[in-house]
Amino acid sequence: MSEGNELRGGVNVVYRSGDAVHRPATAAAPTIHRLLRHLYDQGFDGAPQPLGFDAEGREVLSFLPGEVHESLAPGLRTPELLTSAAELLRRLHDAGATFPAAPEDRWQMPSRTPTEVVCHGDTAPYNCVVRDGRAVGFIDFDTAHPGPRVWDLAYAAYRFAPLHAPTNPDSFGGPREQGRRAAAFCFAYGHRADARLLEAVTERLEALIAYMREQAEQGSAAFQAHIADGHIDLYETDIAYLDAHRDTLLRAFSEE
Repeated sequence: MSEGNELRGGVNVVYRSGDAVHRPATAAAPTIHRLLRHLYDQGFDGAPQPLGFDAEGREVLSFLPGEVHESLAPGLRTPELLTSAAELLRRLHDAGATFPAAPEDRWQMPSRTPTEVVCHGDTAPYNCVVRDGRAVGFIDFDTAHPGPRVWDLAYAAYRFAPLHAPTNPDSFGGPREQGRRAAAFCFAYGHRADARLLEAVTERLEALIAYMREQAEQGSAAFQAHIADGHIDLYETDIAYLDAHRDTLLRAFSEE
């Protein structure tokens, strides 16, 4: 294949060639492709479509036109983007709730109970396609796995509110503004922001830290680099921040 444009780095190197995206395939790729076809069949148009595999064994997916941002720059901190991302996540979950399990299914992340939906697993600005100021699609379903709605919702609220400590480079706003934005996100999704949401954010970050350490110990250069760059320290600081400002956040939840 003639290589096209490199879209971005991180854990994977991804290339675009025309209207197709070529990216390294994980062992979960066949299951993810089956999930993506199911989402499309259910009327969800906010995810790539699987186009098979190329000669190098990389998975090939359709390209979703729009912009992807690593974080929420000032121009993206709008109610329209916040609520459209939440509404898109709800549509994704509703479409995936009827995904039929199969004995051969393999997921990169462990399933969690109750298995209400198929979680995206990494819903964040860097995996969100934006057009005209609204979220229109999610990409990178590598970490998709069955689980409860709140597991995915909590991580999305953490990224989009965001529920970050001020030392996090992606943070903005104080605890009250962050709490109000998290509540607005949950309201647009159709879920109440409450103490359980904060608990789920902490649990989700703790699981992410454990996963990063596990992958680094198994030899993943990408995760080793992320740890060396201080990503685990960042998440641990965010966990401490949420605990320290729990009461303020809960009061802000009730203001929305």
